[in-house]
Amino acid sequence: MRKLLALIRNEFVREFDSPTSWVFFLLLPLVFTAAVGAGLGGAGGGTSEPQAFRTEIAVINEDAGALGEVLIESLRSHDLVPHLVSQWPEQGSALHIPPTFSEQLLGGETMSLEARILPVGTGPATEQMLRAAVGRLSGAVGVAQAVLADVRAAGLLALEQEADFVSQVLADTLDADVRPTVASELHWSGGVALGEASLVGATGTQQASAGQLVTWVQITLLGAAEVLVGERLMGTWKRMLITPTRRNTLLAGKLLARLGLGLAQMALLILGGIYLFGVNWGDNLGAVALVSLAFATATVSLGMLLATFMRTRSQANSTVVGLSMGMAALGGAWYPLEITPPLYQQIVRVLPSTWAMRAFTNLLARNADVLGVLPEVGVLFGFALLFVILGALRFQHID
Repeated sequence: MRKLLALIRNEFVREFDSPTSWVFFLLLPLVFTAAVGAGLGGAGGGTSEPQAFRTEIAVINEDAGALGEVLIESLRSHDLVPHLVSQWPEQGSALHIPPTFSEQLLGGETMSLEARILPVGTGPATEQMLRAAVGRLSGAVGVAQAVLADVRAAGLLALEQEADFVSQVLADTLDADVRPTVASELHWSGGVALGEASLVGATGTQQASAGQLVTWVQITLLGAAEVLVGERLMGTWKRMLITPTRRNTLLAGKLLARLGLGLAQMALLILGGIYLFGVNWGDNLGAVALVSLAFATATVSLGMLLATFMRTRSQANSTVVGLSMGMAALGGAWYPLEITPPLYQQIVRVLPSTWAMRAFTNLLARNADVLGVLPEVGVLFGFALLFVILGALRFQHID
């Protein structure tokens, strides 16, 4: 154990023997987080009118009355293309209309609709269109209720005639309705409310914080390949092998040191996201730690495997940087995977970065607990086991 700790300590000292190491370890990741977060936060937003495009939204309509269909027609009139589904989809924008929607709304109660909107890319425009469609229906219901109250006060209707009367007034109001100006917040007393709490998805800052963490930490962790290749080329590895220290202990020391560096970098970037950019990493710190450990273990194991294929240090360096950037870009670290085609989302599941981003997004956007990220954690540890086995087998033949 003493030898193992000495190896880890030496790797930490060597990593930070120059002040410039902190530039790549902490400063640049935070700078890129700020820049990317600002870019994603502004993408598709900043206007008060619906954008000139049509976008799909999945709709689960369980309403037993007629207003669910009316709302769907209102979606169409505001450039949304409703796609009727029977259950909550895994990806994309979605809206759920509950079974008692018509009954409660016509009864004067305030309804809250559950919706999921991706808050980057075309998400802000989709949200505005959805709010406009909901507002159109809610305003018409408010008019119908006001007219009904006046008619009741005058005694002009029998009780059994009220439902037909309200339906007729509602239809006339919607037919005569002019599209309302889109507002950032729409709420009518006795109408439909679409609250901020119902919007699910990573914000631009959350996406940037998790994405840049994955991008830069991958470089640190895959850097195990460059370290191991350098040791071999300088003859250090061969000299260590003739000492009483076992080969597996030497390899474990190198990998655990690199793993510790990656975990330390993740902790600093998470703290930077919290205190510099206001990113809320949720209440489940245990889940955050578990995902970080699984991602770090999988990536450093891949670095060990890569070292067995590299012949020069420059080759290892270019491979580490190129592979880190490529896996980050393809795995959703630079943009939300939700905006990509379904086939693409299936293909990139072969990358550890994809599963890491899925887990981090669940933590950030949905406040997932340990159980909520267990599938991603399991896959990441599976990657780690595969890479360790392959790397250890190949290292047995390397002197």
